Amino acid sequence: MGSYNPITISDDFTYNHGVNLGNITTTLENGIFTIAIGRLDGATHAGMAQVFRIAHESPADVVVVTGQNRSFLNPTNYDFDFVKSQTEWKSFVQIFKEGEEIPRDIMNCEKPTIAKVFAPGAHSLGASIALCCDFVVAAEDATFSDPHLSGFGVTPGDGGSLVWPTRIGLGRAREFLMLDRIATAKEALDMGLINRCVPVDEVDAEVDKIAKKLQSYNPVATKYTKRWLNQYMRHAQNIAGMGSLYAEGMVLQRAEFASNADGYTDKLTKNKGFTES
Repeated sequence: MGSYNPITISDDFTYNHGVNLGNITTTLENGIFTIAIGRLDGATHAGMAQVFRIAHESPADVVVVTGQNRSFLNPTNYDFDFVKSQTEWKSFVQIFKEGEEIPRDIMNCEKPTIAKVFAPGAHSLGASIALCCDFVVAAEDATFSDPHLSGFGVTPGDGGSLVWPTRIGLGRAREFLMLDRIATAKEALDMGLINRCVPVDEVDAEVDKIAKKLQSYNPVATKYTKRWLNQYMRHAQNIAGMGSLYAEGMVLQRAEFASNADGYTDKLTKNKGFTES
């Protein structure tokens, strides 16, 4: 039985929802709700399907999404026993439900969202989460990729087929979703994948600058500006996001997925991180 993690967020907001968020911590300070995601396991994946609704209901003005220990979610921080459990039907059904909810809830959160990305960067599900946010600020040494197809042998169904084409167009997205491309933060900025690329010691200040700018606007006008801009994302989710998620689920049920995951883990260890094959 999992331990419960009722959230207490600073002195002025307590949300006793009684839900286990796994390795996710949250804070609320000066109107900024910060979500810090740690090691990915089953409870954390389930937590990601809940935490953006918590942020949505909070009195915050802005939501910042980052990783614990000045990192960001990527496969080097996965519990691969959890990843391989997706071949089991009961686990797959739950993860599939959460996989639909995570990008949807990021888009539906009425507060502007800012992804704060440190090295090694946002990869796989981490990239989907970062790129679903309204703004992405990355350190110069961070990188971005989606190794669903090249690494795990599955369709990029947890947001990759949704967010990459929406941000950089279908032609460029194919390079990253089908040909194992990895973008440096500078390349990501130049092609419009992210919004800011700054030295690592300036990332926090840049995020704070954007947050304060957003806080200076009328909150109702800001909320509805975000809502209507994200209609493009919702449209893309209806067209491609759900279909690719179903396709990923079909491939996950094949026996070789677990061996693919082991092979990709070995590759990350051998190459000491993310490199193009």
